[in-house]
Amino acid sequence: MSENGPYNQPPQNPYGGDGTGGQPPYGPPPGGPYGDPHTGGQPGYAQQGAYTGGQPAYGPPGGYPPPQQPKSGGKAALWVVIGGGAVIAVLVVALIVMLATNGRDPGGTVAAPEPTTEVSEPAEEPAEEPAEEPAGGGGPAGEPPYALPIEPCEALTDRVAEGLLLGQDGSKSNSDNRSSCSDISGSAPEGNPSTMFGTYDVLYQTPYAGSDSIEGAKSEYQDAVANFRGEGSYSLYDSEHLDQDTEVALGDEAVFITTKYDFLGQIVPKAAVLIRSGNVNIEVTYTMSPSFDASDSDVEKFTLPDDIEETMTMAGEDALALLGAA
Repeated sequence: MSENGPYNQPPQNPYGGDGTGGQPPYGPPPGGPYGDPHTGGQPGYAQQGAYTGGQPAYGPPGGYPPPQQPKSGGKAALWVVIGGGAVIAVLVVALIVMLATNGRDPGGTVAAPEPTTEVSEPAEEPAEEPAEEPAGGGGPAGEPPYALPIEPCEALTDRVAEGLLLGQDGSKSNSDNRSSCSDISGSAPEGNPSTMFGTYDVLYQTPYAGSDSIEGAKSEYQDAVANFRGEGSYSLYDSEHLDQDTEVALGDEAVFITTKYDFLGQIVPKAAVLIRSGNVNIEVTYTMSPSFDASDSDVEKFTLPDDIEETMTMAGEDALALLGAA
């Protein structure tokens, strides 16, 4: 057995020392970097803790790095922003000055306006008021069935009398189913011998079968048209004399016809407008008649006016306007 015991232990002071068996102290000697050089105090806590199991010191090993200085590029960007703002401010001030001066020069004088040449327009003359049109025209008032007009001669309006060179005197006749104004005479139309004259007639008629019957009026309208066209054995006109045969926009149905008529053995021109409106048929006729001293050669020269269709259509409008009138 050795002097160190039965287990052959190594010497108790393998690391050297003062021979007392104690270990040398951890950390630097007193007065080291963590101790107080003047008082010989204990080592600093940061170093001691690293070996004794204490908490590590705050912060990363070796301490926080020193603060970084700003780079020179940040200052350059700041100057660019400041310079751009200054340029914008200068432009805004210049715009305000320009608007305030309104085109005046820096000396304060106002620019002279450019000379202009003004052309004075003549004063407008007041528009002439349209001449008042004679009464007439338009369609019937109200709805069928219609009553016959009490004053059929009112169908001859001033404009129709002027167009056909007619007077205003006529013979009125009223009955249960007929109302007429006839024998309104006038002067010879232009281009005709003075030995002739014109005669205007207007007839309103309701059906014999029943005054309110629209179907009866349609049937009698077709009979009247066939008569003027010279159709049928009882016609008063000859189909060979039929000249114009035209539908016109009046009433429910209407036609304009020119033909010739046997007047005491002499064939004379005649124009007619036949209209049906509801239960009433209307005939407006204009006949060129010879006077007693007219010769056969004069009668052969009789001709209807050039505007006869227009004038007769106007006469039909004015006759139609009496239906339903109070």
